[in-house]
Amino acid sequence: MLDGTSRSEPPVSGSDAISLQRARGLARLHAKVSGGRTRIADLYQDGCAKVRLPRMHGGPSLEAVLLNTAGGLTGGDVFETDITADADTAVTVTTQACERVYRAADGAARVHNRLSVGSGARVHWLPQETILFDGGRIGRHLDIDMAADAVVLAVEPLVLGRVSSGEELGAGLFTDCWRIRRAGRLVFADDTRLYGDIAGIAARPGALSGARAAAMVVMAAPDAEDRLPDARAILDRPGAGASAFDGILVCRLIAADSYELRRTLAPLLTLLAGGPLPKVWLL
Repeated sequence: MLDGTSRSEPPVSGSDAISLQRARGLARLHAKVSGGRTRIADLYQDGCAKVRLPRMHGGPSLEAVLLNTAGGLTGGDVFETDITADADTAVTVTTQACERVYRAADGAARVHNRLSVGSGARVHWLPQETILFDGGRIGRHLDIDMAADAVVLAVEPLVLGRVSSGEELGAGLFTDCWRIRRAGRLVFADDTRLYGDIAGIAARPGALSGARAAAMVVMAAPDAEDRLPDARAILDRPGAGASAFDGILVCRLIAADSYELRRTLAPLLTLLAGGPLPKVWLL
């Protein structure tokens, strides 16, 4: 947990009497196996949350690309994504572009993502970076319920402002809560909280040591621990490391900016996914 000096959230500017338009989005995707391929059993999208399903050739998996038609997140926005993968399905979920968290006039954006992964199923949760702008406020949750023999690969990259544009961060709020349950048992829990002087917190040696980009990669699979030596070979540089336990592989890395982050993150995800990243990662 990375935190500021106070547990209470800072006051936000603006008047509570002003009713601002807020973005809402809900996307639900249910995948099943039919004819030896993963196909759509049900798809629902509401508000600013959209799902695009590129035509895939030569493979049994289903790829879903999430879009936020609001163009970013700000205080009071609420987005939810529910992915259900039936037994023996293969689903990859990514985003069309980086998600931008803009200055909040009131409150914080809330994002809740849920994955339900059946027996023998494989789900890759591979969103592109979340970029936190000065004054941005967001609370994010990732809840994963998986069968004992299922495979999940998940990543959530974070970038603190656009370094190439000379942007600096002041006050803000970023919380990230991960919970993974295998066969109903909690096997992984992680919480991050950046609040207050974001740049000051990130500069601490025990936090990001001045880095402006970070990512956590988690693989939950029966053979996850066997992947540790190969993962460490890719992460063999300052600011990166990996550990494995109880069928869970956890990798963490920091970098000066998003470009440097991807130089390590992309080959790591390619290794763990056993194939190339979604094409939107290359655009």
